[in-house]
Amino acid sequence: MKQTILLFCLFTITSFALLIIKIVLRQQIQYHDKNFKVGNMQLLGNCERQNDYFSIEQNKNKLFTVVADGLTDLPAGKFASVTAVEMMKYNYHNIEKYANAIEYFKQSFGDIDDSIHRNISGNKTGTAVICAIINKKTLQWASIGRCGFYIYRNGELLSVNHNGDTDKRITHGTLLCKNNDVLLFCTEGVYQGASELELAEILSTKQHPYEKAMLLSKIIQQKGYQYQKNATAVIIEI
Repeated sequence: MKQTILLFCLFTITSFALLIIKIVLRQQIQYHDKNFKVGNMQLLGNCERQNDYFSIEQNKNKLFTVVADGLTDLPAGKFASVTAVEMMKYNYHNIEKYANAIEYFKQSFGDIDDSIHRNISGNKTGTAVICAIINKKTLQWASIGRCGFYIYRNGELLSVNHNGDTDKRITHGTLLCKNNDVLLFCTEGVYQGASELELAEILSTKQHPYEKAMLLSKIIQQKGYQYQKNATAVIIEI
């Protein structure tokens, strides 16, 4: 009888503990979803290989994203874009060693250049990069080259990195995000394959960012441009 009661107590305690864990996990997932909704797409243009590369990392009220576009349709282009993304990620995981985000961006872009020049000979290449860190509602970003960063807010599409501060080759800035802002980080193939009016129409829909990304991919494909470049897009809704 005592063993039965003991087993029943253990079962009750275990079940209660699992329920608490499930509730905590559910709250964390809701908390993540409450802050950011994220979608992405990649489209192979009229190229031999996909030389775009990107990464997204989300942790509670922080979000990190980087998009890179290798500047040649050769294997060296892919190497350059992957090197850029992985270097930005590695330094982001050690961001506490930098005085501020701008120093992180500058050092990371320098590390990318060093790595590309050290590992590629003969075939000259490089990469365009757009990188952003969102901490709560503060967004800090930097870009080099021709990747795009747009924000859709209050019915208007704004090209952010075409109006940032420029330090040598690096364009950077800081902005305060608002609820319902929709952010688009992309390679050149996106804004060459879709007009700003089309981008605004897509970002304004009430769909999840993933559905918006799929719609963007479909619109670009349907045009069938002869010189369509590879296209990569990361869409984030605040």
